[in-house]
Amino acid sequence: MADKALLIGINSYPGAPLAGCVNDVKDMADYLVSNCSFKPGAIRLLVDRRATTKGILARLAWLVRDAKPGDRLLFHYSGHGAQVATRNPQDEIDGKDEVACPVDFDWDDIHLIRDKTFHDIFAKVPAGVKFVWVADACHSASLDRGFEMPSKKAKPAKKSKAKVLGHRFMPVPADHEWRLRVADHEKAPASKIAARVLAAPLNVAYISGCKDNQTSADAEFGGKPNGALTYFLLQSLKKNPKAPISTVVDATRAALAKAGYSQVPQADGQLVSEPFLA
Repeated sequence: MADKALLIGINSYPGAPLAGCVNDVKDMADYLVSNCSFKPGAIRLLVDRRATTKGILARLAWLVRDAKPGDRLLFHYSGHGAQVATRNPQDEIDGKDEVACPVDFDWDDIHLIRDKTFHDIFAKVPAGVKFVWVADACHSASLDRGFEMPSKKAKPAKKSKAKVLGHRFMPVPADHEWRLRVADHEKAPASKIAARVLAAPLNVAYISGCKDNQTSADAEFGGKPNGALTYFLLQSLKKNPKAPISTVVDATRAALAKAGYSQVPQADGQLVSEPFLA
């Protein structure tokens, strides 16, 4: 049995910096060692200027390479998320792809990672592997395109008490904003969406910071920057580490709402009924 974790945190985006992403992955690494019996050498952190598109894809290949039943894998991404017009409108009901933004993100297709790319990489993970993916980013619910089993939704808080430093989305340039507007206008009917998008879910538990039409907060807790999702997720895990992931996410969602955050985390995938890497 082998353990592997890839933790990506990006604060230093040119022109759109964040504050809490590196702390997110450091805190997650500490949790894995202290609570999940991961060896420090099994955990790779990739942060800031090193977290390029090429660097992320290379380490994702490392994460899934030679995975076998009984292994435990974790992929944690804290950074900007965005939406772009899909390459093939017949692939998406909304005409859009959700993407993760590496540090060299510039809206060019070679400097972003689409939901379908994640799906293709993680499809290599065999049954019997305990695989958890956490995405603390904006528009993150649909980075898991093709998974299933959304957990219950919660009502957003009416009055915000949250200390928000910013949100984890990229300002959209005019040409891409127009393409997204066209996608809204010309989106394909659900009956015509390609069957492969609705294929069986992957062998994963996916935890997203928000719904795909929401933003995830870059926040501050006790003077320390963190992603709101990561902070409350770790709080919930520490209180109940043996609970099913769906239950942990429900508790995280409730804690976010109580603290005044409007984002609604989601839990999807075949493994959400199992504990978090227990």
